[in-house]
Amino acid sequence: MSIPSRERCTQRLRQIFPEEVVDDRVVYGSLAGAAVFVCLYVGAVGGAKKVRPSMVLWMCNGAARWRAGGRRDAWYDAAASGHNAVRELLGEQSIDHRPWYAENSRETLRDEVFRAWSRLGAIERDEGIPTTSSKPAWSLTTDFAALFDPELGAKQLDNRIEAWQDANLGRVGLTRRAISRQRTRAGHSVSVRLPGGAQRSLRPGDSSLILKGVIEELAPRAMREPAVLAISESARKVDLLDQELLGSLDITITADRLLPDALLFDAASGTFWFVEAVATDGEI
Repeated sequence: MSIPSRERCTQRLRQIFPEEVVDDRVVYGSLAGAAVFVCLYVGAVGGAKKVRPSMVLWMCNGAARWRAGGRRDAWYDAAASGHNAVRELLGEQSIDHRPWYAENSRETLRDEVFRAWSRLGAIERDEGIPTTSSKPAWSLTTDFAALFDPELGAKQLDNRIEAWQDANLGRVGLTRRAISRQRTRAGHSVSVRLPGGAQRSLRPGDSSLILKGVIEELAPRAMREPAVLAISESARKVDLLDQELLGSLDITITADRLLPDALLFDAASGTFWFVEAVATDGEI
């Protein structure tokens, strides 16, 4: 596999870890992109070779342009020895060594990026190496590293990323992904499946997505015989969904009156549910 640039690695990370899916931006930032690049550069994948955080910090633009395997191996051997060995190697090639990051970034990389990646199954540590040891111990997991292959077509990449996310994001991450996709689809309308099987379209927006969840997920669990009598929207004040049932209950709804977002009814218990769906960043 050819090695993508640090910038391409960062871009790919943001496809794998969309901002709306993960809650820790450190997993797809520029420091994380540099870590992916260095791991691919030296072949630290699946435990074949390993890196330590400082190796990422010591990479520089001059060395990053090396693509021949022998030169990259020489850089890795020097970095495994220490920073002075890296300086000497680059000095022999008349390269001005300007490291990508300062030494005080090591803790951020180890304690934040690598730790978060480890939870997500993106990186692994050789547990046979003591935590106090300065030996390289980290390598990308094979399936994660494969996502950075620059030869992947757009469709193939999307499929691989989705498969990796399915296996590694966990319930919270996958739920966030589903909500994000709903928001994208909701740019036009939100389709709601009513208890009787009919479909209704609501206006785009997070409140409509909440209402969709109440009708499709909560109502069947909380009620024995759920029915949706009416849905109220600002653009279309009221949609009377079960005129026959409303009539049998002797209920008259006036469109110009203040109404709940939805009026639900449990025929088994005779209970009415008044539903308000509110999406906000502030207090209610």
